[in-house]
Amino acid sequence: MATASFKWGSDVYSAEVAEDVLHCTSHEGAQGTIKLSNIVGVLSTNSPSTPSVLFVVKPDDENEEAPGYLQKIDISSLPPALSQFLVTVPDYLKHSEPVQVIISVTSGTQTAQAVFQDLVKPFLTHVGLEYEVHETKSAQTIKELAQSQFLDRACSGIPQTIILLSGDGGLVDLVEVFYESSRSVQTPPQIALVPCGTGNAMASSIGLRSGPASGLVALIRGAPTPLPTFAARISPGSQLVIDEGRQRVPLGVDAHGSYRTLYCAVVVSWALHSALVADSDTTEYRKFGRERFKMAANKLLYPSDGTEPHRFNGKITYSTVNGQTGEVSQETTDTNEHMYVVVSMVPRLEKNFLISPGTEPLGGQMHLMRWGPIPADEAVRLVVLAYQGGLHVSEKTVTYADVEQLRIEFEEDSEHWRRVCIDGNIVTVEKGGWLELHKEPRQLLHVIKPC
Repeated sequence: MATASFKWGSDVYSAEVAEDVLHCTSHEGAQGTIKLSNIVGVLSTNSPSTPSVLFVVKPDDENEEAPGYLQKIDISSLPPALSQFLVTVPDYLKHSEPVQVIISVTSGTQTAQAVFQDLVKPFLTHVGLEYEVHETKSAQTIKELAQSQFLDRACSGIPQTIILLSGDGGLVDLVEVFYESSRSVQTPPQIALVPCGTGNAMASSIGLRSGPASGLVALIRGAPTPLPTFAARISPGSQLVIDEGRQRVPLGVDAHGSYRTLYCAVVVSWALHSALVADSDTTEYRKFGRERFKMAANKLLYPSDGTEPHRFNGKITYSTVNGQTGEVSQETTDTNEHMYVVVSMVPRLEKNFLISPGTEPLGGQMHLMRWGPIPADEAVRLVVLAYQGGLHVSEKTVTYADVEQLRIEFEEDSEHWRRVCIDGNIVTVEKGGWLELHKEPRQLLHVIKPC
């Protein structure tokens, strides 16, 4: 059954629920239906006698990822079946500071502006919230906002809520600014994710799997949860890859003088995964959305000259903790040749790509998933298993471990094969260099997670 559209204005509807559908009739006789699955929430704050139903109308009701647009109707009384949707405005939206809305205009397939106009703006208006909107002007906009506004407020103890209409990159920018600062955060910001990117790993992992509208459900019915992060120490001489791979920016070293530390919350990878992310990070590839990753992977797995896929060389050591005894043990992979190396703090890298089924969302675990050189068709089979509920981790060729720390010592001559992905940023490690990962004890940001 398709969802009907409704008149805006002061009409009050009578309503009843049957077969997971809300049937509504106005005093003028207008009728319509709303699937319960499309209801964001029922508000009773403005007028308890006439609750307001906030719901999403989708142009294609069969496509759960279609963004749709938000509408509101008032009903004369609350059917018992709607009690589960009854909400009040949560405390994290009642700050004296206006809600900060960031629209990443180039994320994914560039839908963030439309999502704001059709979903987020009417939501904020109906709930009665003051807000400020920031549209990205460059790749540095979110970092600049964090440095000039958000960090100052957090260090001054001022509560704030930030709505991110972006992919994972927006959250990554906030992590970088907050964790690389030497200032002391008194009140962590509350971050609400409205997924508008390509992979949306963090949003998908915490349960926002039905597109942008699910971000509104979490915003009104969620709970702020500390965001776990991990630190990547990189040997001196490493460089950040920018401008679609055409330019390099030296990372330098941090206060320790012997390495540079980058902070991340999603994934660090090397070998096939980092290479396909790097190769597909172009304007031309981004036109294809998530398909860009598959396109880049095919070129790496099936080289045009007919040779086998590259064997990535490096020594990988990692430590694990025995859950019963607490004993720490160090292990090394059985070979220094690799095809796929991922260390993740989230279970999903895309909505259906369950890379780490043992990872609890926002649970602070750090899982290694790795396999060595195998035929291209076998690699494709393992990736398909990841899309089938994470079955790949049960394969004998796959190393899957809950790790405390990890170190990679690179043994590649060509810079092309020394590219690592750190939360979407591509870094080239210098020849003979290394990368170390460990969990970061500080928790400087909170993410609003669905309840």
